[in-house]
Amino acid sequence: MSKLNLYRMEKDQLREDLLKYTRKAYKLIPSIKNPNILDVGCGTGVPTIELAKISKGHITGIDIDETSLDLLKINIKDAGLNNRISVIKGSILTMDFPEESFDIIWAEGSVFVIGFEESIDKWRRFIKPNGFLVIHDEIKDQTKKLGLISKYGYLLIAQFELTDTIWWREYFTPLEQLVQKYRGMYPNDSEIRSEIEKDQNEINMCKSNPELANSFYAIIKKV
Repeated sequence: MSKLNLYRMEKDQLREDLLKYTRKAYKLIPSIKNPNILDVGCGTGVPTIELAKISKGHITGIDIDETSLDLLKINIKDAGLNNRISVIKGSILTMDFPEESFDIIWAEGSVFVIGFEESIDKWRRFIKPNGFLVIHDEIKDQTKKLGLISKYGYLLIAQFELTDTIWWREYFTPLEQLVQKYRGMYPNDSEIRSEIEKDQNEINMCKSNPELANSFYAIIKKV
């Protein structure tokens, strides 16, 4: 396995500490037997794997990054979930599924790509009647975002926030330690350096703008 994939796997282990919030959000959805779930912007699939385990349904993960999807496929095989998770390489900008295909659309950290309003508008047609959209997004403009929910034919079921204290304790501080570890181990590896600098830049932005290290989950129902 490449050094880059080893780094990404270690970073995924940090992200697994945040899965308790994925589980919390899922428990706020009324029970659906064997749901069909679309995970938008699934990346390496840390929440994807967890959703398959807790939902007992079928998960479709879509992402544009082939390297991340390759890691996801390895994780799916290791978890014995090949028959429960499908992986699609594609852009969330051009998603095109049959109408009313999914009981749940799951979007952890991906709506920023096209914006909160456009996401809830464009993705609505993919959701079955009385189905759900779960969004995890930055807290900026939260009131405005929540105000758009009814405009586009949804009902807010529940929401909760992750404070900057949670993010620093459970993710950013250990991530910065991981970045320093790999910077010391591979100082001349350009591929590793490029990857860890992206993560360090995210950390630095959250240090300079604490609001960026706050987020919220919204569980909304198509009505």
